[in-house]
Amino acid sequence: MITGVLLAFLSAILLGVYALPSKYTKGFAWENTWGGFFFFGMFVVPLIVTFSLVNDLWGIYAQIPSWVFFTMFGLSFCWGIGNMLWGYSIDSIGMALAFSLFLGVITSIDTVLPLILVPEGQESVIGTPIGNIMLAGIAVIVFGIALNGYAGILRDKSKGKQEGKKDTKVIRQGILFCVLGAICAAGFNLSYHTGNNLGGIGEVAEVQFGNEPWIARLAVLLPIFMGATISTMLFFSYRLTKNKTWTNFNKKGALIAIVLVIAMAVFHDAALVIYGLAAYHLGELGTSVGFAILETGAIMVATINGILTKEWTGASKKSKTILGLSLAVLIVGVLIIANGNYMKIQENEEIALIIKDSGIKP
Repeated sequence: MITGVLLAFLSAILLGVYALPSKYTKGFAWENTWGGFFFFGMFVVPLIVTFSLVNDLWGIYAQIPSWVFFTMFGLSFCWGIGNMLWGYSIDSIGMALAFSLFLGVITSIDTVLPLILVPEGQESVIGTPIGNIMLAGIAVIVFGIALNGYAGILRDKSKGKQEGKKDTKVIRQGILFCVLGAICAAGFNLSYHTGNNLGGIGEVAEVQFGNEPWIARLAVLLPIFMGATISTMLFFSYRLTKNKTWTNFNKKGALIAIVLVIAMAVFHDAALVIYGLAAYHLGELGTSVGFAILETGAIMVATINGILTKEWTGASKKSKTILGLSLAVLIVGVLIIANGNYMKIQENEEIALIIKDSGIKP
């Protein structure tokens, strides 16, 4: 289990830093940078890596029911839409509130639903002592995310970044977009849970076709990336055409910017592959526990990045105190769900030992 936790934190680190190169894509408009990122990150890199490394990819997919792929595609299509809605909400309600609200809703959905949606023959932990521990840990993490967002709001106020009052209608619209975006963006982990846990793509790729565990997760991720590619490319093609920024890809210095965009895609995709491997090592509750650690770790990394880049210089003492408190609460939340996962692993091992000693075939 420790391996799974460490991998989840490594994934969080990569997810927390992948966007840093976007600050240096000179000559690119917003849609050039992020449109390029989604093109390489959701389409080019996954296709090249998956077809290069996975043994008999089409043979693997032939073993999987079609409903699995339709469900994964629909959920991942929503994932792409969710990220774009969140981007729009930032302008209305600010980064701090948008970030905490977005992650709070996603974490609630993507950690609870995998505990309910379990494969046939497997019992849900909801309503059991282990399930109660897991839900308590999730609640603590969501509270920590809320505190983190509140600290960001106080920081902005103390630094004079919220001059004037925004229209109430605009704020309400921003909150609505953010919540809807989070609900849609929850499609990533639900799509992964559908493909790996319910559809068994990873197990088929590993057991039947001899792929290493981390390579088998590529077979799970590819359909997810393809669904997100459709929704994001439609949107960014529209933005590039509307703003007439296609030509930025041909300007002097564009090659350096494109290389930085590709680096963003590689870091992002590596984070998701490592997350898949973390979920595998965390066992039966991996997609719930792993995702909670991933989101919590990403917030911690983003906070540390903000401190190192002096975003908190000049902020009030109260905002810094609440920031520190939020990080402590997040750590406690992770420890609680990690303990719940450990208890579940121990329970499964005890059951397996009883079955073995009794001579009963599982």
